[in-house]
Amino acid sequence: GGGRNDVTERFLRHFNIVAIDEFDDDTMKGIFSVILDWHLGRGFDSSIRRLGRIIINATAAVYKSSMSCFLPTPLKSHYVFNLRDFSRVIQGVLLLPHTKASGPDKVI
Repeated sequence: GGGRNDVTERFLRHFNIVAIDEFDDDTMKGIFSVILDWHLGRGFDSSIRRLGRIIINATAAVYKSSMSCFLPTPLKSHYVFNLRDFSRVIQGVLLLPHTKASGPDKVI
């Protein structure tokens, strides 16, 4: 049947629980700014290098807005946003080679 199966302490001793608090905005922006500044410093024009902070701030604004506007509900339980979503945007920017970035308009 559909009874409850208790997990014994003897079984649980083989597992560890690790928890990390959510990063504040300054920490998250600092981490990804270093990564993006490193990438943009590898052959990109100086006008494009200045866009690093703008990209990070815009991504953070959209991320925070998405977290506050798209709250999970029973019908839309997939509305759960985490650091992985933020990092995917930055990873997409990291895929841009300096040979294809002819100007700031092309990057944005």
